[in-house]
Amino acid sequence: MIYVQLVLLVVGATLLVIGYRRNARKLMLAAAIALFLTGSGAQFATGFAQGLHQGIADWAK
Repeated sequence: MIYVQLVLLVVGATLLVIGYRRNARKLMLAAAIALFLTGSGAQFATGFAQGLHQGIADWAK
């Protein structure tokens, strides 16, 4: 999961610089989303997986 975070960080920073220099709002929006996912994507995926496993375990009872 650390590799995904590093890739998202590099992509987000790159898109932010390119979007700022070209004054492209869509690129800066994509950068903001990538940087947001860098910080919260791992926690979301872990929580989703735990909830899914708990739901399957409760259903099997």
